[in-house]
Amino acid sequence: MASKSRLDGDVQLTFLTTGTVRIRPSMRSQPAGKFAILRRLRSLCDRRWTQPLPVGVFLIRHPEGLFLFDTGQSPCCNNPNYFPRLALFNSLLSEFTIESQDGIVEQLRKMDIKPTDLKGVILSHLHNDHAGGLEDLISEAPDLPIYVSREHWKAFGEHPLFAGMEGATPNHWPKEFAPKVVDLQDKPLGPWKQSYPLTEDEKIWIVDTSGHVPGHISLVVYSDEIMDGDSSGKRCVTYFLPGDATYGLDLLDKEEPDGINDDPMRALQTLKTIKQFARETEVVILPSHDPNTPQILAERQTYRPTDC
Repeated sequence: MASKSRLDGDVQLTFLTTGTVRIRPSMRSQPAGKFAILRRLRSLCDRRWTQPLPVGVFLIRHPEGLFLFDTGQSPCCNNPNYFPRLALFNSLLSEFTIESQDGIVEQLRKMDIKPTDLKGVILSHLHNDHAGGLEDLISEAPDLPIYVSREHWKAFGEHPLFAGMEGATPNHWPKEFAPKVVDLQDKPLGPWKQSYPLTEDEKIWIVDTSGHVPGHISLVVYSDEIMDGDSSGKRCVTYFLPGDATYGLDLLDKEEPDGINDDPMRALQTLKTIKQFARETEVVILPSHDPNTPQILAERQTYRPTDC
C-alpha cells in the first residue's frame, strides 16, 4: 500500500507499508521510568496484542535523486531460522504479516523504480523491521549508499551479537557491510544543536532522536508543497519522519516512549525535543508505525502538541 503527498513540488514523499505487525501494547508504550529492565519485563509479560500496525518506509523524491528512509521488513521474516538464535524474544513481542509482493524491492518495481535508481538509503536504525529490506536492495544494487549514525553503528554495527539480541538481523546484513557513517555537525536545526544536511540544497536533514536505541536518527524534510489555505504561496510543508522515536502521535502527545528501549529518560527527552520543534515550526509528523500516517500525509495534517 502506498500513500503520497500531493504532487505540487519538487520534493515529495510516498509512504509504503511492507506488511503489518502486531506488538504487545506494553511494548508500544509505557510511561517513562528510570528502570528499563522493569519496562522490558512488563512488555514480555503482556499477553495482549495491538491492532495491526504498518511497517512503514518513506520514498523521498528530490531533485538530487530518490532516497529511502528505512527499508521495512523482509518477506522472509516468517521463514524458519530467519532470526538470529539469540533473538529469543522476537516471537513473543511481535507478529508480522507480510507477503512476497510487500517487500520493498517489489514495491519499488511496481513504481518502475529499480534499486540502482536510488540515490541512497537512510536507516533510522538497524532493527529488523526497518532494515529488513536491506538484503534484497543490496543484492540488486551493491553500491547503494546506506547511511547510519556513528553512535548507532558503534552500538549495533560493531557488535553484531548484541545487535541480534536487540532486534536486528546481522545474519542478513550485506556481506562486509560498510555503511556511510554519519557524524552530526555543529549546525543547529530548531531545538537540535547538531544536524547533518543530506542534500546540497539543505532540504533533507538528519537529526538525532536517540532513546529507542542509541544513535537512532530521524529526518526533517522541507518540501516545495504549499500549505493548504496559504494564498501567498510562501508557506511550504515541513515533514518530520521520526522512525521509532514514537510509534504514534497519541504517544508523542502523552510523552510515552516505547516499552523496550534501554534508555527511557533519553527517549523521553527526544519526545520533548520533537514537540518543541513542532511548537517552533508548522510540521507534519509521520510515524512509521502509526495507522493514521497515510491520512496525515495525504491531508498534510499539521501536528500541534499538547502539554502533558
